[in-house]
Amino acid sequence: MREIFRIKNVNSPMMRRQRKWVLLLVNFWHSRWGERSFLAALAILIGVLAALAEVALHWSVEWLGHWVDSVPVLVQNIGGGAALGLVIFALFPMVGMILSYLVQRSIGGARYAKSLSPLILSLHRKRATMPLTECFSHLISSALAVGCGGSAGLEAPSVLTGAAIGANTGSFWFVPKKRRALLLGCGASAAIAAIFDSPIAGVLFAAEVLLPEFSVSALVPMIMSSAVASVISQRLMPDMEFFLARIDPWRFDAVPCYVLCGVVCAIVGVYVIKTAYFLSGNLKKYLRSPWLRLGVAGCILCLILWILPVLRGQGYWFIERLFAGDMAGLREKSTFLKTLPDGQWVIFTLLALAIFLKVVAAVLTVDGGGDGGIFAPSMFTGAFTGFAFAHLVNLTGVVTLQENNFAAIGMCGVFTAVMRAPLTGIFLIAEMTHSYELLVPLMIVSSVAYFFAHLFEPNSVYRKALAESNLLVNDRDETMLQRIQVRFSMNRRYRVLHAGDRLTQLIREVEESPENPAYPVLDGDGRLLGVVYLERVMKAMLNKDDFDFLLIYDIMENPQEVLNPDDDLAKAMAAFDLCRIDVLPVCNSKGIFKGFLEKKQIFNKYRRMVKEADSF
Repeated sequence: MREIFRIKNVNSPMMRRQRKWVLLLVNFWHSRWGERSFLAALAILIGVLAALAEVALHWSVEWLGHWVDSVPVLVQNIGGGAALGLVIFALFPMVGMILSYLVQRSIGGARYAKSLSPLILSLHRKRATMPLTECFSHLISSALAVGCGGSAGLEAPSVLTGAAIGANTGSFWFVPKKRRALLLGCGASAAIAAIFDSPIAGVLFAAEVLLPEFSVSALVPMIMSSAVASVISQRLMPDMEFFLARIDPWRFDAVPCYVLCGVVCAIVGVYVIKTAYFLSGNLKKYLRSPWLRLGVAGCILCLILWILPVLRGQGYWFIERLFAGDMAGLREKSTFLKTLPDGQWVIFTLLALAIFLKVVAAVLTVDGGGDGGIFAPSMFTGAFTGFAFAHLVNLTGVVTLQENNFAAIGMCGVFTAVMRAPLTGIFLIAEMTHSYELLVPLMIVSSVAYFFAHLFEPNSVYRKALAESNLLVNDRDETMLQRIQVRFSMNRRYRVLHAGDRLTQLIREVEESPENPAYPVLDGDGRLLGVVYLERVMKAMLNKDDFDFLLIYDIMENPQEVLNPDDDLAKAMAAFDLCRIDVLPVCNSKGIFKGFLEKKQIFNKYRRMVKEADSF
């Protein structure tokens, strides 16, 4: 049987024997059923593992949340008094942050990543590897932070966990590096599908946020993985629902309000992005010590959550109260507002505080030392934004809007503005609410929010820092070309010319082999003096009376642009377009000539990359 893979860098004899059997199984599968079926089988396996991980996370957070909620009663039962129980309950978010931070440092180390930005950058650079510890470290740290009352979402840790499962599964089964990114996407999509019971949204999230350059054919294994994860999560957690949503049929007269709501959601989404980066940057700038940052952020967070318990946890229970129109229930959860007299201004105060402070609480939780993401806070903010918009319009008496419907489309609008994933937002809300009745309003709000958010802030919450550091661009073609350096595509075979050579000798060579588009003119140390282009030689050949007396010096030209071997092909393509030329010289930093780069070589390389990305 033909050996397809080899064992590398395995020192333990037992490990070598184990890996040998894995290798034999992989080679046997490839020889009998091919690579595509093997990737499909791994996609199913990844879906199962990711679903089990998310079920464990959900159970852990639910159990820990119930236990924390019972702390005041437990303290009273042991004779501690009601006041002491409330104080301990109010301090539990900080306790969760401390425990989460200890887990992060002990397992993940100082470079522990809590955002999807490093993952996006790694995929952009074709590095689809993740530490094995990330298959479980995010589950533990986020469960402690959010389960104890921290104001953050579990989706980013879940996506990182699923991605780590996909990457390490591919590594264990000897999947080539160029295919591991696909398995990583399978794990990420399966995680979203298992959390929200929304397989379509899981696939779209991986395609829009993590792997935007993959083709439609690459979605097939992610679809399989998401479907399997959704089935398993439903089987193990049949009663799991984030919130019960009552959706009414949408009305045509509300279409202008959908458009306006999309604009409002875009503004709120941009506020979420800019506030998150502003607070995160200042926390790290002025509180350099992680323990000092944890203490200050934890104290501020505990105070905010004591005043507004509506900001605790992921917030899905409070979203359910919005759909039910139960403002009294939300107000009862506010330590401060429930003491004030009734009035519309109290309701709007509660809605405004929830909209503007949720992202603050989330940043304090995550960047203060806990673990979590901005996914759930953006949906929470969106639900309150949509509800507040409809409630305010209804008070004007101009038109009567369905506040529960606008809570749903507000979730979609702000999510789209923050994540820049419009299709994910549409199908996520449709699947979470178990209704496609709002599909048209969701499409309107999502597209409007995406357009206006892009005007105010070009990048998503995950790509902003990468784009501002020139580490990532949104253009697919430029992204693919940035991965390859000029040194790997330049032509190193060339005929060296010297300034004092006669032109007649070059003409004889051109007549015999006219395939070279340019010739370098070098000095004695190999430095580039100029370039002789084939077109100039052809023109000189037309004047037979003069070319016998011409030297290379007479027809050489100074290059309009000189590339460096370390430049990427995107920069080279920009130079070609600027100079309007088809070949450019490549020299190192000392001016030593290394070769030529031809425009057609970039096109050929790009076609191969597109074909590879489009393959299954």
